[in-house]
Amino acid sequence: MKLMFPKSIFLFFVSILLVSCTKEATLSFYAMNTFMTVRSVAKNPEKANEAVRKRILQIEELISTTAETSDVYRLNHSDEPISAVSDETALLMGFSLNLAQKTRGALNPCLYPITSAWGFTTDNFRVPSDSEIMELLPLTDFSKVRASGKNISLEKNMMIDFGAVGKGFASDEAVRILKEFGVKSAVIDFGGNVHVIGKKKAGAIKRSDWLVGIKDPFSGKTAAAIKTSDKAVITSGGYERFFEDNSGKRYIHIFDGKTGKPAESNIASVTIVASSGLYADGLSTAMFVLGKDAALDFWRQSGDFEMILILNEDSIAITAGLKDSISLIRQFKRIEILGR
Repeated sequence: MKLMFPKSIFLFFVSILLVSCTKEATLSFYAMNTFMTVRSVAKNPEKANEAVRKRILQIEELISTTAETSDVYRLNHSDEPISAVSDETALLMGFSLNLAQKTRGALNPCLYPITSAWGFTTDNFRVPSDSEIMELLPLTDFSKVRASGKNISLEKNMMIDFGAVGKGFASDEAVRILKEFGVKSAVIDFGGNVHVIGKKKAGAIKRSDWLVGIKDPFSGKTAAAIKTSDKAVITSGGYERFFEDNSGKRYIHIFDGKTGKPAESNIASVTIVASSGLYADGLSTAMFVLGKDAALDFWRQSGDFEMILILNEDSIAITAGLKDSISLIRQFKRIEILGR
């Protein structure tokens, strides 16, 4: 007698077999001044995660501002053009300059002289005088950078820093590597930079969107959560790093390149949701500096990302593309859905 199985039952058993061949593993490590975690599901997730760790450390060696062998250090401490930077440095330089132009300097890779003067590169915090800031501002003019492929030159005493885009690029590289290992479900958490692959395993064969939390910049608790898959979710805010002077005034680590001072806007935090971690990372800083109205204008013109703005007046603004995937956990006095 020949036994016949319905197609649905056959597919169910195939699915069970495929799932049984995979397992989940988590790897945590420290890089780029950040505690990082990679959690993936694959046939050999440990090997995939370790490949990610090695790649992130490699990127750090290339773009570190303090490692004397890095591309960035050589650029910052040489009076001559550098003609043999890595592919990674060339990519980050080109991307940063392009986004700097599009955002009218809200993202600026040349702010290192300013952030150093304020002590954010050494943790020796101080408030520079207005005259000192005015002397340094010409050194932050990103239009003076000459970049053509692997050839990059800076004017004397100019310095670059990829701190606003480095972790976003790293998460893109992590995604690329994990996919090469056959990973179809993973979450990459690079400290405020979250990047997810596929959907979350929720049972033997069931999958669901990842739920990514958005931190409340005022309480430190979770303010909201969004359901997403195959996206980067990256947040920037003044609460992440700051110092206070003797009067209690707070100075944050996100700078306005036009003033040479910490950015001041009505935004407490910006969360960007996009397919590229590099793009989302750069935008999260740029939109914070621009402020709500200019950030909204940029979003409407671009059309290739979504964002969540938590504002100082206890309100939240959410772009229309996220309205059906966001859940608010804390109460806001005002909730605004931003349309195009």
